[in-house]
Amino acid sequence: MKKLLALLTVFTLAFAVVGCSDKDSSKGAEDKNKEENKSELTDQAKTKMYNAVRMAENKVDTVYAHDAAEDGTPLLNATFADEAAAETFLTKYYSEDVAKQISEHYSTGEKTPEGQIIVKADPFFTNPIAGTTQKDVTIEGDADKGTIKTDKGATYSVELKDGQYVVTSVEQ
Repeated sequence: MKKLLALLTVFTLAFAVVGCSDKDSSKGAEDKNKEENKSELTDQAKTKMYNAVRMAENKVDTVYAHDAAEDGTPLLNATFADEAAAETFLTKYYSEDVAKQISEHYSTGEKTPEGQIIVKADPFFTNPIAGTTQKDVTIEGDADKGTIKTDKGATYSVELKDGQYVVTSVEQ
């Protein structure tokens, strides 16, 4: 009885090892195919790129066009202690260079008597993507890096970083 049980255990282990090794080799081939197709620009990737640009523009509006003084003077959103904090926030959606360009565009160096930071009223985006739909834009590139061109002449470059698309350049 013990011999039969030992023999059954050996066969079970042998089948398990063979079965696992077969799955690993076929899984490697599947992973290789996934990597090859990963950089292909799919409709899903286009939608993610387009939405990333729209969200990034919305965040600029949230930071710089959200609050106003009693006389209508535009102010930096009160949730940010200073312009550096606002710029750091924008680096979640833009490359550091673009976030700095946006921050410099809105910076006035002035404060209200209450200590609130005054920003420029002129929008950074002269042709915002917010007024478009995905059908109104042309998206080119691959799943890792692409460009979005609007019919109004604005061009946005986006890049996949840490699983999220960030805007790396804006041309208007």
